[in-house]
This record gives sequence, C-alpha cells and structure tokens, in this order.
Amino acid sequence: MAYQQRDDNVPGKIYLMKAVGYGGIIPGVLIGRYKIGLSRNPDARLEQLLSAQPCCDIKIAYTVYVERMADVEAELHSVFKNSNVKLAKSREWFNLNPLQVQQCIYLMNRYERSHRPAISMKAITGGLIALLGVGMLIGQGFQPEPQVTKTINQIKIEKSVKQR
Repeated sequence: MAYQQRDDNVPGKIYLMKAVGYGGIIPGVLIGRYKIGLSRNPDARLEQLLSAQPCCDIKIAYTVYVERMADVEAELHSVFKNSNVKLAKSREWFNLNPLQVQQCIYLMNRYERSHRPAISMKAITGGLIALLGVGMLIGQGFQPEPQVTKTINQIKIEKSVKQR
C-alpha cells in the first residue's frame, strides 16, 4: 500500500487532552500537562496514545469541530509555544496553568464550526433596541390617568346640580 499524504486542512476536531496526575508542584494541581492536537476521531486518537503505554493516564478534556484543523492547531501551538514540553517524539505537549487552559478553550471555541447560523452583534443590538422600544410603548398604555384637581367653583356647581 502506497503512502498517502494526509491533508489536515479540512474540517475535523481540535482536542485538548490531559495527562492525569502529572505536573505541577502538587501533581496535576498548579500546572497540568496537556496535548493540543487534531484528529477526525479524537476517541480513536486517545486509544492510539493509550496503547503506546504512556507513563500516565490520559483523558480528553475538550474538543471542538473546526473548518481547517491544521491552521487552528498551528495557531494554538504558537500561542502556547513558551509552555511547550520538549519531547523526543512529540511537540504537542504543553505545561499549562489553569488560566492558560481556559485561554486555550476560549481560543478553540473561537474557531468552532457552528452548525447554526451566526448571529452578528449588530443583529443582537438591533433586536435589543427594538425590544426596548416595544416595552416603552406598552408601558405608556398602562400609565394611570393624571389626577384632576377640582376647583372650589366646580365642586359648588356639582353640588347644586345634584340638589336639583
């Protein structure tokens, strides 16, 4: 079977896997070891990693579906290059603190391919302004009528009309 070049600039998943109980002053608490990678099937990739008998357990922490896997993976690797762990056979492992993990998830979500139509901020703002306007119009209909103060002459006229 001939080797086929793999094209990773296609839709697929970006994953964040965690080495359980590894890293940090207190293992796995202050700094964790994470793998940022790409795969069309992250579960199969996890099985492949586990079958290589790693020195620790690995679990999938987060995945997103993106349009261009290789581009997104390269950008994430670039953002966290200062946290990269220099290993002989992999450049996808990073020592990340909890804030970096949240940053990574945020960046992954930015590139997630949505299966629903995107709603722009202009549309949301316009909708909120319209809703506010409708609320104000409805609120005008429920205001009580202003109190009418009767003059002394009007009260005398009403009493005289009733007495007749």
